[in-house]
Amino acid sequence: MAVATLSNIHKRYKGMPTPALDGINLSVDPGNIVVLVGPNGSGKTTAMEILSGLRTADSGSATINNREVVPGGRHRFDVGVQLQEAGLPQRLKVKEAVRSVSSLYRDPGPVDSILDSLGLSDRMNQLIDRLSGGWQRRLDIALACIGRPRLLILDEPTSGLDPTARAELWEFLRDLRSRGMSVLASTHDLSEAEAFADRIVVLHSGRIILDGPVAEVLAVAGGTWRLRLTGVVPGTASSLAAFGVRPLQQGDNISIVGEREELTQIAGRIETERADGRISYIDLLSGPVRLEDVYAFAAAPTNNGPEHERNRHDG
Repeated sequence: MAVATLSNIHKRYKGMPTPALDGINLSVDPGNIVVLVGPNGSGKTTAMEILSGLRTADSGSATINNREVVPGGRHRFDVGVQLQEAGLPQRLKVKEAVRSVSSLYRDPGPVDSILDSLGLSDRMNQLIDRLSGGWQRRLDIALACIGRPRLLILDEPTSGLDPTARAELWEFLRDLRSRGMSVLASTHDLSEAEAFADRIVVLHSGRIILDGPVAEVLAVAGGTWRLRLTGVVPGTASSLAAFGVRPLQQGDNISIVGEREELTQIAGRIETERADGRISYIDLLSGPVRLEDVYAFAAAPTNNGPEHERNRHDG
């Protein structure tokens, strides 16, 4: 049984022309790390706030540990939440914030282990407003873990962290997962989602357009290899389509996805066309398909975009 579900959730903010969430269905299974990705305004934060009970939906339902999510409801004992803006009193010391949150639970912890894993043990006497943004983020996550929640909801947990700290945080979350905790997180770093998620959920304009294990989501692009032309001129996409491929243009860049052998041959043809003056671009890059390529193709209106959404509910 899923630890958490969102069922047919709709949400529209006053004065906004389009809904923030347009009937999404989402589940988080026990011991899974589910990562939400999508551009600003795609609905990631709204979805997490509704699931945590910090915001109400216009319609639809949310559950955590089979309890209905309602403001102040008992679901809150099963969830730990880290928001982009924590709002902790800035004149508190780290140890005072930890002590205050620990006092809310009959069986908090393991507090010392959590603090040590996140590198906070040596900063217990620091004032919160003296912590850097990255260390404040670690403190927010530590506080979210103190109540032994079944589900962690983390909104951009690696924002403000350097690459080493990001990797350490994800290893911490993977350790929690190995002990049965579930994690729902969001990120703008697509390579991060690809590396650490058990499941990736791609949102676009308030809808889920992709939802599945990493390998399954990567396969949506239609191949394992990608060519990218940068600095193209108008009309280049039409020229490339004549090669029997499906070019996707984003600004002055064009991506083509397929299999490596096929695209290696096409790359040779493209370079010949460039030498003959029939195609113009700045650079031609190639490499394995990544999540950013999948998202670009999935979100494009003519390439399995929202009107072909895979808005799946696995619960």
